[in-house]
Amino acid sequence: MKNYPAIVHLVLYTPGLCGTWLTWLINQHKNFPQYKLKDKNYINDKKETKPLDVGCFGSDWHTYQHISKDSDYYTRNYSSDKDNEFTKEFLNYTFEENRRIRPMDERNNESFTKDCVKILPNHGCFRDNHLEKFETINQKLLKKITDDMQPEKIIVPIFNSENDTLIKRWRIWLDYHHKNSGEYSAFWDWNEWSDYLVQDNPYGNNVHYVDIEKLTSGDNDEYLKLCEAIDETPIDNIQEDITAYRNILSEVAEQYDRINK
Repeated sequence: MKNYPAIVHLVLYTPGLCGTWLTWLINQHKNFPQYKLKDKNYINDKKETKPLDVGCFGSDWHTYQHISKDSDYYTRNYSSDKDNEFTKEFLNYTFEENRRIRPMDERNNESFTKDCVKILPNHGCFRDNHLEKFETINQKLLKKITDDMQPEKIIVPIFNSENDTLIKRWRIWLDYHHKNSGEYSAFWDWNEWSDYLVQDNPYGNNVHYVDIEKLTSGDNDEYLKLCEAIDETPIDNIQEDITAYRNILSEVAEQYDRINK
């Protein structure tokens, strides 16, 4: 990718660790496209329509066959191919082609000089089913993506906390999407996986790790470290954006508490 008129950052993430929101947050800074955020609603136990997840469609790069915006990305597993061979649909669009065909109404800043992107459907370049178990990073897939994109920085959210708000929200998400959350030890998996990422650096050395529990809880030092990584001035009202998202997580976690008394 040589001609795309922007410095590109790539967010690679484990499902459940707020990767879409993190991508959106990065993109709100002055020199980024300022993509729009869309709530993904569900019907909770009180029969209320509430956000369960968020979308930032302008930041999506579909590395396999292009999927419509309304598709359920998580129910389609393209994350591993027999004998590590890529399907014919792999890189159906190159990164530059994908960026150029994105509808203009997805962004608020047309004079951007930076961009932050996440990949679909395999958010973290995993070798195996990235919802049910964690294996090593698919280095062939990672190289294909980074060679095409040439990211300035790879941003990776990690989890190292005893706070279970994110875990409860993720278990509700799994239940709502008909996954088996009862057998999914998110707390144990996320902590162990995060330790592996930081210690072994499977994404390479050009990585900035974000403690997502700290960031979504309004930890200003964690936010300032992110700003330094993307070389941007902090947003004045950033705590309003963080609080709004934390409220979504907390409301879903409250449902988990109600139905698991």
